[in-house]
Amino acid sequence: MDRHIPLEGASNFRDFGGYRTEDGRAVAWRRLFRSDKLSELTPNDYARLSDHGIRRVHDLRRESESQLAPTAWPGPNAPQIARSPLFLDEAGPSTFQKIALDANARHDAALSRAIMLEMYSRMATEAGPLAVYRTIFSELAEGTLPVLYHCSGGKDRTGVTCALILLALGVPRENVIEDFMVSQVLYGADKNMKQRISQVVSMTPIGHWNEEALLPIFVVEQAYIERALGHVDEAGGIEPFLTGKAGIAPETLARVRDTLLAK
Repeated sequence: MDRHIPLEGASNFRDFGGYRTEDGRAVAWRRLFRSDKLSELTPNDYARLSDHGIRRVHDLRRESESQLAPTAWPGPNAPQIARSPLFLDEAGPSTFQKIALDANARHDAALSRAIMLEMYSRMATEAGPLAVYRTIFSELAEGTLPVLYHCSGGKDRTGVTCALILLALGVPRENVIEDFMVSQVLYGADKNMKQRISQVVSMTPIGHWNEEALLPIFVVEQAYIERALGHVDEAGGIEPFLTGKAGIAPETLARVRDTLLAK
C-alpha cells in the first residue's frame, strides 16, 4: 500500500501505519496520517482525502502560525481541528525567530543547526509538549480515528510526535527513524528549496542572510530525531518515558496498542 499520498497543496502528506512491530504485529493502515501545513490544499486534494474519512486533525503549530496559514477543511464531514501546539507563542520566540534574531546564526549553519537540535531536546523535555503527547495518546486510546498530525513542514514537531507513537506501538527504532527521514525526500529535498529559502529571506526584514545558514531549518537530519530519542533512552525507554515523563497511564498505552495493532 502506498504510504505517500500525493496532493497538489501539500508535499509531505502520508500514512505512517503499516510498520511491523517487534512482537510480530503490524500498525494498522489508513488510521494514522501526518502532513505539512494544510492551508494550500485544493478542492481536488480535499476530494481525495474524503475517501480516508479523517475524523480529527491535530495542528501542532503555534497559534501565530495557524493564523497566518489557517486550515479551512470544507464539507459536512470535515474532521474536527484540534489546536495542539507543542510550543505556545507566549513561551518565547520560535526556532526560526531565534535564528532570525541571532546575527551570528543568520550567517553560520553550525549555529543555526545547534538551535534546531535544541528544539528537538525541548520537544522531549518541556512540560508543554509532554502535555500534548498525553492528550494525543488519550484520544488514540479512545479510538478517535483516523487521525492526522501536522505542523508547518510535517518534519520536526510532527516527526517527533509520530516517532513517539510508533515507538509506543513497538515499531523498531530503525523503522521509526526511517519514517522520520522520509520527510527529507518529500520536503527537505524539495527541488524548489533555494526558492523557498529566498522567499523566507525576502519576507523577513531583518537584514542580510546567508542562505546556507538557513538550510538546517529546512532539511531533515537523523541527528535531529536522535537528539529527541536520546532523552527517551535517558528515561529508560519509551514505556518509562511516556508513563513517567509524559504522565500517560500504562492502561492508556495498552488500549492504544489494542486499537492500532493487528496480527
